[in-house]
Amino acid sequence: MRGALRLPRGVPKNRFLTTPEGEPGLNYLCAGYKSFFEHADAPLKLLAEVLRRGRPAAQVMTLLAQADGRAEAGPEKVDRNAPCPCGSGLTYKKCHGQNRVFRDI
Repeated sequence: MRGALRLPRGVPKNRFLTTPEGEPGLNYLCAGYKSFFEHADAPLKLLAEVLRRGRPAAQVMTLLAQADGRAEAGPEKVDRNAPCPCGSGLTYKKCHGQNRVFRDI
C-alpha cells in the first residue's frame, strides 16, 4: 500500500530482552524513545525541582533560556493595526490592545 504509515515492528509490550544475567523480561526502548528521553531528561528534572520549590512551572522556560545564554523570549509583538491574535476579527488596537499605550517611533 503506497503512502501508508509504516509502524515499527514489535509494539512496546513485545520489546523484551534477556538480561546479562540470563533473566527474561528486560524491557528496552526503541531508538526514537531513547532519543526523546535523552533530550527531555534535563528539562524535566528542572521542572520537577521548580515545582518542588513551589514556583510556577512557566519559570522553567526562563531558566532554560538563561542556561543557554539567551534572553527570555517575551510575548510576541503584534502590530497595532494587525488582526488580533485571539481571532476576533478586530484589529489588535480595538481588541486586546485597547489599554496599551502606543508610541510612533
